[in-house]
Amino acid sequence: MKKLIVVSMLVLAALLPSCIPSLHPLYSEDKLVFREEILGEWQNDKETWAFSKGDGAYYKLVFSDEDEQAEFNVHLVRLGEHYFFDFYNIKNRCSDDDGLSIAPLLATHSFAKVVFDKKDMKIYFFDVEWLEKLFEQRKIRIKHEVMEEDIIVLTAPTAELQEFVRKYAEDEKAFLSPEHLTR
Repeated sequence: MKKLIVVSMLVLAALLPSCIPSLHPLYSEDKLVFREEILGEWQNDKETWAFSKGDGAYYKLVFSDEDEQAEFNVHLVRLGEHYFFDFYNIKNRCSDDDGLSIAPLLATHSFAKVVFDKKDMKIYFFDVEWLEKLFEQRKIRIKHEVMEEDIIVLTAPTAELQEFVRKYAEDEKAFLSPEHLTR
């Protein structure tokens, strides 16, 4: 079962530029926001990010590139002056008819800082190597597990995740180069 969990996280990591999986969401009801200007199709040279309104205060995202397509529920979280997306893969669960019911896949959250206006969006994913170094140097104490393949999975509750993300929101070393999307 651990191997299937790791495989599902690797698939998510392959679809998004870099993600740190978390068992708990970054969003809480008091931090959720919905901004209409995010709705619609965004692109860079090789990917399409199509945001539509979900049934609640969240977005449905269909992410596609040349090879694959994935669907996410995305919540927009405001922490201080910064916005973050919380991505939740909605297609990685098993059902009785998909042949994987003997080994269920674990759905996880991942997050990224986002800066946007009506025609331009930059999505800053956390740098996994940066996080690994902080753990190795014992500079942070956020709850986590290290899985097979040395994949870090955050296990901290939402309030701790929000504190962690807010603390490093302006640290350029914490993030990879942004995914730059335009209309």
